[in-house]
Amino acid sequence: MTAAPTARPAVLLVCVHNAGRSQMAAGFLRHLGEGRIEVRSAGSMPAEQINPVAVEAMLEEGIDIRAEQPKVLTPESVQASDVVITMGCGDACPFYPGKRYEDWALEDPAGQGIEAVRPIRDEIRRRVVELIASLEPSASAEGAAPQAGSKPSVLFVCVKNGGKSQMAAALLRHQAGDAVEVHSAGTKPGGALNAQSAASVAEVGASMDGEHPKPVDPDLLRRVDRVVVVGEEAQVDPVPGMAGTIDTWVLDEPSARGIEGEERMRLILDALRVRVEDLAAELTRR
Repeated sequence: MTAAPTARPAVLLVCVHNAGRSQMAAGFLRHLGEGRIEVRSAGSMPAEQINPVAVEAMLEEGIDIRAEQPKVLTPESVQASDVVITMGCGDACPFYPGKRYEDWALEDPAGQGIEAVRPIRDEIRRRVVELIASLEPSASAEGAAPQAGSKPSVLFVCVKNGGKSQMAAALLRHQAGDAVEVHSAGTKPGGALNAQSAASVAEVGASMDGEHPKPVDPDLLRRVDRVVVVGEEAQVDPVPGMAGTIDTWVLDEPSARGIEGEERMRLILDALRVRVEDLAAELTRR
């Protein structure tokens, strides 16, 4: 069996139990690669479930791997991959000529607490960033400027990433479709989406389904064309190597006039729709 031709490089991440290191690496690679890389993970002796401390450590980074399950390593999965990253599986990993192999010497997080797992997680992230840069030398995860003709990208930011920034992102996805790459994040992300915000965007046909509050990712901050801070509460400072601009949308706050509940949310939605429509028109005219 040979790998089918694909425009995306395929990466297989392997550790013994496929419960900690390889799952965290796969989570970072999906998040930072943003669909440009096909990601697989497996274990030479897969565990029954993913390591809950690894899940906790990744949630701190705004990446949810709770739905993942340990999977057994197969020769077919190796054959179908362009790059194979091993993390302690040793000779159990099949070797096929023509594949790129790397071995990442990482401490096993199994049985360790969150304080011990955080440095392992951070080292995995560093290696994933380097891996993406090697796979995409012209548009690395470190934030190279977008190539001519590439899809414009926007990051909406508020404090908790549960309401206004999520609403703006949902509206832009609805307005621009696949023509614009849309993200949102919070400077101090909360634990859940604002239910009233989700309901309000649903009324106009947009959706926040599948979203959750996320922290601001410095790598993403460097890469996007436009950072839009929604409201005056959040503060986003430029980072070295940043390619785009930072704008702030100052919105009228209905609660300052005693307007609360659904009426407040609809007024915020109306204000955001005007801004988003203008932004979508600007970006899609490129």
